[in-house]
Amino acid sequence: MSTCQSLILGIRSSTAYFISTFLFGVMFGIAASSAGVSHWYSMLMSVSVFSASAQFASLEFWQSPLPLGTIALSVALVSSRNILLGMSMTHHFDGHGLGRRIVWLFILNDPGVVTSFKQDESVDRLGYVTGYGIALMFSWLSSSWLGLNVATWFAGARLSSLDFAGPLVMATMMMLFAKGSKSDPTPWIVSGVAALLLFETGTPNYLILILSVVIGVVAAVIRRQFKHA
Repeated sequence: MSTCQSLILGIRSSTAYFISTFLFGVMFGIAASSAGVSHWYSMLMSVSVFSASAQFASLEFWQSPLPLGTIALSVALVSSRNILLGMSMTHHFDGHGLGRRIVWLFILNDPGVVTSFKQDESVDRLGYVTGYGIALMFSWLSSSWLGLNVATWFAGARLSSLDFAGPLVMATMMMLFAKGSKSDPTPWIVSGVAALLLFETGTPNYLILILSVVIGVVAAVIRRQFKHA
């Protein structure tokens, strides 16, 4: 399979993560706007960083004057896993020049690397992960732009950069389960609803994550008891 054919396969294979990436992008756009980051800087960040976790982390320190050292350190720590991703893919890119490898680094993404290991040996790994990255980059940029432009709808909500983290995690997991998982989705649905209710009542973000998970576990135990009853 040629590099071009593998690139197209990567784009097609990204469907499962395209939606969840879009959801995270919308939330980042809303959070960035509420943190006072201009649209231009937000989009520039999405293009150059292309990492939800690192970008959300940087918003926590977004104040005047900008603590550039602190922001750089937090982004570096969050993104340190990319070192291992790069090392794991090095020998899969044999036969490709430095130019092509740099293009791949620009759109490096975890799902593309992980799913590439499951592909047949005939698939060109660099083409595959590049196509996967292109698709997720499009999803991330378009959703970030959308989030920035709808942020005014939430102007009265007093959002901080991570206020949506609890509901966001649960909503994403619910979406992934809805895409054909054989596991019982009930605990995730209960957790997602609980996270949204806790968010609406002004519960701190860390408690939303903890309580929604606990409620999901309780729901799973009760569900299992009913099955065996």
